[in-house]
This record gives sequence, structure tokens and C-alpha cells, in this order.
Amino acid sequence: MGGILCSGSSPTTETTTMVSSEKPVLVYWGVHGRSDFCQAMMAAGNIDYDLDTETGNAWPAAKEESPFGQIPYLKHGALTLGQGGALNRYCARIAGLYPSDAVEASICDMYMEEMMDIFSGLFPPNGAADKEAKITAWKFVQDSHLPKHYALLEKNLVKSGKPFLGGDKPNAADVAFFAVNNVYSKASIDTDKVLSDVAPTLQKALSETTKLGQLSNFAPDRGLYFSSDPENASF
Repeated sequence: MGGILCSGSSPTTETTTMVSSEKPVLVYWGVHGRSDFCQAMMAAGNIDYDLDTETGNAWPAAKEESPFGQIPYLKHGALTLGQGGALNRYCARIAGLYPSDAVEASICDMYMEEMMDIFSGLFPPNGAADKEAKITAWKFVQDSHLPKHYALLEKNLVKSGKPFLGGDKPNAADVAFFAVNNVYSKASIDTDKVLSDVAPTLQKALSETTKLGQLSNFAPDRGLYFSSDPENASF
């Protein structure tokens, strides 16, 4: 990957930073979860990267290396970057998926924040006290949490009159939706049913977004951290 220019400006100054040409290294476990967002950005943009599961699996041995003592974090040349939202946007930028226009970037941010609200629905069932409580919590995800949020995305997408959350073509917002939908699908939630029931326009956008880069074969070797299947070890 060649170096990438990133620009920033104020009313009186403008600066340009050359992004490292080295391969990004993401520190995390080898499971579908929080780091899927930044990994999906790089996959969609055909950015070659390494997933450092060795450091992730030895956590917290490398805690001092992480800016805020958490994983995931990203190393890219001299840069070490923490905080999931920062990682997601950085990876979107180097993948060419993040808008340069201030208004479009803000709309993209709005959708990316909504995807994190959707993602947060994974934690109540995962932390439920027993099998019956987990089953009930996962049923709420299937029947209420996802339909509610997918319907809101559908409403905004239809209102925009555009084929994608990103407008005329998919951007980081669409890839973020791919990522969160994929985590739920891997967790054995019937996301296709939710999409067909309440968000057919969004479903079409997702189908087209999946054609970006390497998304159609995204992270096939990852394990599960979340599962709604009582027979799965991650339940």
C-alpha cells in the first residue's frame, strides 16, 4: 500500500500528513465483534492488514502499549491509535470511504454512531444470568431491537432518495451497516428476515455494498464472541 495524503485546514492554515505505507496492524482477538467495523473498512477498500491475535490473546500483557489500556487498537507505522470510533474513521479514510465534504462527513458520522447503537444490543443477552434469560434477551433482539433500528435506517434512506446511506455510492456508513449486520448474522440472528420485513431498500443497498473490495468473503476464519444459539459455546 502506498503512502496516503491526509489534509486538515483552518481558516488560515493547511497541513498535509503522509499516512504510513506500512501494513496496518490491528490488535484484537480472532472473533467477530467490535473490531469488525474497522476491519470491514479495510476489506472494502482492499487495504492489506494484519490481525495481531497473539497480542490480543495475551491481553492484558500489552496494556501499556494501548493508548487507553483497551483493545482493539491499531498500529500503523509510527502511529498507535485507540478508541473504536477513531479506528473506524481512520480505516475508512485510508480505504477511501470517508467523505471529505463536511456535511457528507457529518451525515456519515451520524449513521456510524447509529450502527454502534445497534451493536450495543448484543451485550444484554450476552451478559444475561442464565439460559432462559439469554433466550428471552435474544428474542428481544430479533423481534424488537433490530426491527426498530433497521426501520429507522430505512426511513432515512428512503427519505434521502439515494440508493445508499452514503448517497449515490456506498461509503463508510454503508460498510458500517454491513459490519454490524454481519455480527448479528454470525450470532444466528435472522437479519435477512428483519431486512425483508422492515427495510427492503436498505437490504438492496447492503447487497450492493457487499460487492465492495473483499467484503463478500469477509473474515471467514473468525470465531464467535456472540451467539444466540443455545448449542453454541459462545451462547
